[in-house]
Amino acid sequence: MMVKLLIVADDFTGALDTGIQFAKQGIETQIFTNELTERTAIAPNTQVLVVNSDTRHLSGAEAGKVTGDIVSWAVQREIPTIYKKTDSALRGNIGSELEAALTKSGQHTLYFIPALPEMNRVTISGTHYIDGVPLEYSMFGKDPFEPVRSSYIPRIISEQSQIPVRCIEVSEPMPDPASDKQIFVFDIQTREDMHNRVKELREKNCLTLLAGCAGFAAFLPKALGLEGRKSEKQVRTQGLFVACGSLNPITREQVEYAEAEGYVRIRLTPEQKLMPSYYDKAVGRSFLHDLYAVCEENSRVIIDTFDEETGENTIEYADRHGIPRDKIRFSITACHGKILRYLAERGLPYTMLITGGDTLMGFMKEMGCGQLHPVCEIARGAVLSNLKWRGKTIPVISKSGGFGDREVMVKIGDQVIAQGGRENEICNDPGSMPGGDEAAGGESRYLCG
Repeated sequence: MMVKLLIVADDFTGALDTGIQFAKQGIETQIFTNELTERTAIAPNTQVLVVNSDTRHLSGAEAGKVTGDIVSWAVQREIPTIYKKTDSALRGNIGSELEAALTKSGQHTLYFIPALPEMNRVTISGTHYIDGVPLEYSMFGKDPFEPVRSSYIPRIISEQSQIPVRCIEVSEPMPDPASDKQIFVFDIQTREDMHNRVKELREKNCLTLLAGCAGFAAFLPKALGLEGRKSEKQVRTQGLFVACGSLNPITREQVEYAEAEGYVRIRLTPEQKLMPSYYDKAVGRSFLHDLYAVCEENSRVIIDTFDEETGENTIEYADRHGIPRDKIRFSITACHGKILRYLAERGLPYTMLITGGDTLMGFMKEMGCGQLHPVCEIARGAVLSNLKWRGKTIPVISKSGGFGDREVMVKIGDQVIAQGGRENEICNDPGSMPGGDEAAGGESRYLCG
């Protein structure tokens, strides 16, 4: 086995936006959405293995068990570096999953860098900030499904773990590895801070058990000495279909901006987003047929799950039909999966932009697929991949609901839709990406052409 790095992410968009840091530099990377077993088909040249544990919404104990099993699998196969990918807004089972990774790895110290400075998500004195606001007071503290209640990282970890946590300031030299189990959390405010800390970790041979978001991972190809061939190319398509399952306020602003810029926007009714069986009925099949016709006439279409200002809202409908509130998100992803599968079966020649890891996972389950092949990063946190299905190649862009400026959907459409007289190849210049030459201080861009 050539695998040199295992990455464990708790949702699908996280797996992709971390895995792309390697794939875009031509490093052989495989991303799996299912359990690792003796029969897992790992390609001979794979250097980086990314696993979506799909534990974001499990209990802490369940998430720890799944994470620990994956780490044990990697240890048994002597994979030299294990990276626990965490959400850049620290959502999910942070404490239980870090503890499980540390316990099952056989190591004494886990090195945790949660910052993503290029998105202005930084750590100062152990406190995490989003755009200058302490995490708990940012929009992530108001998330309808998984609000973050604290900004101090040791406190977040301690909610699910008894492992001691030590915060290391930017100017503080890295301590020697702990003799007992311990988590080191590093302050990071700039990319230079990140570069210097990763360099120190490499020089002290401490790149064994790591944790962080895609920001830290972007520096690992160089730090771990990973190299690859030139990256895959991608061709533009006839249109962009956006399946918006995220309810994040950032996503709402992006959808409203795209609508104002001419995107056709269709809001699903409560029945259409909560009842997967709707699409098996005549009325649902008629809706899907009409939707396809809309796509044939319009190259930029959005389906979203935000409630209308008037009429019955999602919560009221769920309560009336006996749908538990903690199951609403899964009903929404299942319905999006039905819609996307129909469009794929009809052969819609569009790129699919899917917001929210749950929505993407629902689509993959509906399609019966366990792998995506990442190609390039179109915008920070927006990853273009190829889905191989029934002899077809479907371009899929995954985007976390909490990422991107308000223009991101419009910009993506401009990049991926073929236009007359314009080069139709989407190209990926690894040296211009974070973690390529930029890791040494260069400038970042995501898509050329």
